[in-house]
Amino acid sequence: MNKIIFVLVISFFSILSLQAQSKELGVASEIRNILESSSLGELSHDSKVNFSQYDLLIKFYSKREFKEAWTKEGGLSSQALVLRDQVRESLYDGLVPEDYYLGQLDDIIMNFEIEKMGENALQLAYVDLIFSESYLKLATDLYKGKTPQEAIKTNWQIQAKTVKVKFEEVLESAVKGDSIGQSIRGFWPEYKVYANIRESLRDYYKMASSQEENTPELEYKKLIKLGDRNRLIVEIRSRLIGEGSEVDSELYDSALLKEVLKVQKRFGLNPDGVIGPATISALNETPEDMILRIAVNLERLRWLPDTVVEDKFIMVNIANYQLDYVQDNGLDTLFSSKVIVGKQYRSTPVFNGEMSYIVFSPTWTVPLSIVRGEMIPKIKRDPSYLSRNHMKILTYSGKEVDPAGLEWSTVSVKNFPYMVRQSPGPHNSLGLVKFIFPNKFNVYIHDTPSKSLFDKDIRAFSHGCIRLHKPAEFAEVILQDNALWDKEKIYEAMHSGKETAVMLKKKIPVVILYLTFWTDTGGKNYIRKDIYNRDEEIARALFQ
Repeated sequence: MNKIIFVLVISFFSILSLQAQSKELGVASEIRNILESSSLGELSHDSKVNFSQYDLLIKFYSKREFKEAWTKEGGLSSQALVLRDQVRESLYDGLVPEDYYLGQLDDIIMNFEIEKMGENALQLAYVDLIFSESYLKLATDLYKGKTPQEAIKTNWQIQAKTVKVKFEEVLESAVKGDSIGQSIRGFWPEYKVYANIRESLRDYYKMASSQEENTPELEYKKLIKLGDRNRLIVEIRSRLIGEGSEVDSELYDSALLKEVLKVQKRFGLNPDGVIGPATISALNETPEDMILRIAVNLERLRWLPDTVVEDKFIMVNIANYQLDYVQDNGLDTLFSSKVIVGKQYRSTPVFNGEMSYIVFSPTWTVPLSIVRGEMIPKIKRDPSYLSRNHMKILTYSGKEVDPAGLEWSTVSVKNFPYMVRQSPGPHNSLGLVKFIFPNKFNVYIHDTPSKSLFDKDIRAFSHGCIRLHKPAEFAEVILQDNALWDKEKIYEAMHSGKETAVMLKKKIPVVILYLTFWTDTGGKNYIRKDIYNRDEEIARALFQ
């Protein structure tokens, strides 16, 4: 008997006593005895294997009267081989196949090919349990995510997915129907983009295995424009086009420009063809870098609740600086607009809610943190700051306070018992309209008077709220089922100088998420800068 077989044998039994007991007890009895004897489910081994899905194993085997699921008459079922292949394929889900006992599955399959194990019921019982443990662990990680979202310090506050499946029942059905592979794929998130991203990860693994070692990192020194000559162009051309014997290798020509523009678009940069520090950084991304990035974003999709695909919903991707109003599982886009999100130290949180009303010509009651942290110092330096910005000081009972009557030299963040409110109008920091989805973060979507900021590549300038580039158009789309609010009425309300709140007939799900990589239905990749430095934390949890 090959030595590897003994990885499945508990160490404190001798081989002879194992065989003697196994002849007396059937496989089902051995499975029951193993599960009864250890609530921790530790499998003695060269290194210990934990039955982390112990509760599900109990449910699965008790319903089938502890009968084996993966072996028959001493041989492995064809579905055992399918499961092993699915575990290998979990690499392209951004997971680690060894976490699902790939090595043990390979050893078992190899040894079954060498000799039958039908005389050893205890050994067959452990084989069965390992395959079931592998299936259930992979299934739960694909469905819920491998890393608990609350344990990762990435400000992810989206409501956790409600578990709607009974994993043990799905396994039972898959075993009976010889559909293990199909059932595993059924645990993928419902978002169609998941399968697209998964294929991109497969491509990057192929690139990583075929790439030349020690690819030099490009070093930025100065801007390179079309027609410039630069030694760096030689390496850039080699990466994007390949060698060209009849080409001036140091000249930035139109052929290379086309490829540079593709890179800039893929990374969400301004496609101007100018090779600057951001473009150099994009060109320095290796397949290994991309593998980690993609794995992180697959995990984020596994965290998302399925409820947002049931109807129309609003999605804001912070890292992409874009809002999309979509339907049909995100495949049909009804509206899109650039957005501005929170600065790194006032980052926009990742959460979900329901948009319930719109406010035209809004006032702005300045959050106390901004009043204390930013406004009081500005007012002290410039007494006209409040009047220039159309702001008033109010008591919490609503009485207006004359700023000239306050002794500003003695005012501090600790002794300012007032609120500051900005009147409606084009000067208002919220612009001419705000879209409210009540949440504990006091974050909402709104217009802004600072339109020039939308021309920037990196648009992280706000205090956490989401500033919208095309607010009037968005209001039209949101209110299209309300006959009282046509384009003219919306324009009038936005410029009336008086607050008007409009309740939506049906609340719209809103998801504020953070994706730094995704792939569209055409296989085109989109890569975005990790502006809040959140990817590394998740990658560490996934792979370490």
